[in-house]
Amino acid sequence: MLNDPALVDFRHAYYSLFVQLWWREPSADFIASLMTDMGERIEAAAEVHPLLGEGWRTLSQYVETHGPEEAAEAYMHLFLGPYGPAVQPYESYYLTGFLFREPLVKVRSFLQDVGLEKEDHVFAEPEDVLAFELEVMRWLVGKQMSAIEPEEATYWLHQQMACLKHHVLVWVPACAQDIEQAAEDCGFYRGAAQLLRGFLDVERQMFWELDIEPVATLEEARRFYRNDVIWQGPSFDAGVAEDVSN
Repeated sequence: MLNDPALVDFRHAYYSLFVQLWWREPSADFIASLMTDMGERIEAAAEVHPLLGEGWRTLSQYVETHGPEEAAEAYMHLFLGPYGPAVQPYESYYLTGFLFREPLVKVRSFLQDVGLEKEDHVFAEPEDVLAFELEVMRWLVGKQMSAIEPEEATYWLHQQMACLKHHVLVWVPACAQDIEQAAEDCGFYRGAAQLLRGFLDVERQMFWELDIEPVATLEEARRFYRNDVIWQGPSFDAGVAEDVSN
């Protein structure tokens, strides 16, 4: 099933879309391209996963009533500031509460194993940023698409499974949910986050047949990095600190 050419094309197209959605603020041309055959797209996506249909519908409704500059402003608010980003889309941050920590080292080790090197002049952010991890998946699916021998295609399929299991599926669904909540007033990124959540749920279900071991939950992954202290990250309530002044 996962080597079906139509499915591989479908997955590659969605990963390419997500890289464009999350890497930088959207251009007017990019937003306009998303509206092509939107009615059919919503209907077809909903048959694959309800969140895919909902995401396209939310995004479409926003684009019909807002200009592209408003989506660009929303990107700035969500990921850049001016008083700090509303969401920190980095694996290190979601697992440890800090940037440039051990999860980034593990991402770099995986990239070295598969022979992919980030081009700093294209992707200036660290390798564990949301957009680049999705770019890694796009690249891996592309390698599967271009494989000549079945064994080669299977190899790249298993590398995709490793990237999903140990990186993307551990933290990106929670990040997408946080983006959806932070983008309450911006349907463009609320819809984009719904698309990402729905698509990754489809990925999780499809790859289940390749590996019987479940993906670690975000809480389990955080415990690994913080020993017996679970970081109360952006998807949790930090609670009330105990007053020890007395």
